Amino acid sequence: MSNKLDRYDQAVRQIAASGTSTDRWVTVVRDEGGELSVRIERGGLRHLNEEQLAAEIRSALLAAVAAHQTAWIRIRREFFGNSLDWPDTVAGEPS
Repeated sequence: MSNKLDRYDQAVRQIAASGTSTDRWVTVVRDEGGELSVRIERGGLRHLNEEQLAAEIRSALLAAVAAHQTAWIRIRREFFGNSLDWPDTVAGEPS
């Protein structure tokens, strides 16, 4: 039988999250197995130049990270409550 920390670790590893770019050309998905996929909407490669595509990918990745972080915080609180003195932001990210 697994202990609470093992169950927490398993729950965190299974977080699925996704994010869509600012102009909705790109979607990034992290599945429950931790695999990442990037989908560019039809016409995106024709419509966007290199800098715009890079910005779209970056904003989609940041949105996916934010969604993952939100899920992680929820799981952390479910397992440990609010008693731990952990920040609700990822190191290096603006709060």
